[in-house]
Amino acid sequence: MNTFIERLRGVIGFPVTPWDNDLEFDEPAFRSNVDFLLATDLAALAFCGSNGEIHSVTLDEYERIAKIANEMNRGRKALIFGVGQTLRTAEQQARIARASGADAIMAMAPYMADANEPGLAEYYRRVAGAAGIPVFLYQTKWSGILPLSLLDRLTDVENIAMVKDENGNLSHYLNVRKTFGDRFYWVNGMAEPFVPSYWNLGVKTFTSGLACFMPDVTMRILQMAREGDFVEVNRILTQSVVPLYELRNRRPGYKVSMIKSAMTLAGLSGGRVRPPLTEMSEADHADLEELMVRLDLRAVEEASA
Repeated sequence: MNTFIERLRGVIGFPVTPWDNDLEFDEPAFRSNVDFLLATDLAALAFCGSNGEIHSVTLDEYERIAKIANEMNRGRKALIFGVGQTLRTAEQQARIARASGADAIMAMAPYMADANEPGLAEYYRRVAGAAGIPVFLYQTKWSGILPLSLLDRLTDVENIAMVKDENGNLSHYLNVRKTFGDRFYWVNGMAEPFVPSYWNLGVKTFTSGLACFMPDVTMRILQMAREGDFVEVNRILTQSVVPLYELRNRRPGYKVSMIKSAMTLAGLSGGRVRPPLTEMSEADHADLEELMVRLDLRAVEEASA
C-alpha cells in the first residue's frame, strides 16, 4: 500500500470519456487522448471519474475503457478507475477494474433517498471487498463530507486507504488528520486552485481535469509548489486557471463540457457530453475560445483555419 501511495505524489490526471456525434463511445478519440496523457509527467490517470462521466458509462463501455487503458499504459503510470451507481454495478466495475490491471479504484457514493451511515459504510465495505485492491473514498460537493464516525466504521477495511476530497472543507481534513493520523491518505480533489491551501497542510497530491489539455501548466504548478514558490503558483492560478474555472462554473453541467471543448480547441479529441450534462452555449464557447487564444493554448492549425 505504501509503495502505491508513493507513486501518487504529484498529479492525478482525470481523462474524459469522448462520445461521438451519436453519443457513442469514440474509441479512436479515447486512444488519442490517452496517448497524449501518457506522454506527460502525471503520476497517475483516473478513468471513469466524474470527468470521465461515470454516471453515463455502460458496463460494456466500462470494460472496454479499462482494457484499452491498461493495454496502452503498460505500467507507466498508476491506473485508477472510478466505480459507482448501484451496489451490484459498483462491485462489477471493481472486479472489471482489477482484472484489467488497475492499481486502485475510486468509490463514489451512490444516490440514496434515505441516506444512512450504516448502510453507506456497508456499501463501501462490499465494494472494497469486490475490488481487492487499494480504494479511494470520493468526498464530493453533492454527497458531502465523509463524517468522522463513518470513517471510523471503515478503519478495519485495510484496502480503503485514501480519500479524494472534492468538497474543500479544510477544517474537516484537519479533524480527520487529528483523529486518524495518516490512516487515510488525503488527495486534493479540488485541483489546481486549492494547491496553496492544501500543500501547506501537507497534502502533496492533487487532481486535475485541466491537464487533459494543458498538462504543462499543471505540472508547472506542481514544480513551483515543490520549490515553495507560491508567488508563482498564485500568478499562474490568477492568469490561467481561475479564468478557466470561471467559465466552467458559469452553468451547471459545464464541468465536463468545458474541458471537452477546451480539448477540441487545443487540437485534441474532446467529443461531446451525454445528457444530463450539457454542451456549452455558443456565447460561452466563444468566450472560451478567446481565452484559449489569449493563453496560447489553442492549436495552431485551429487558430489559423
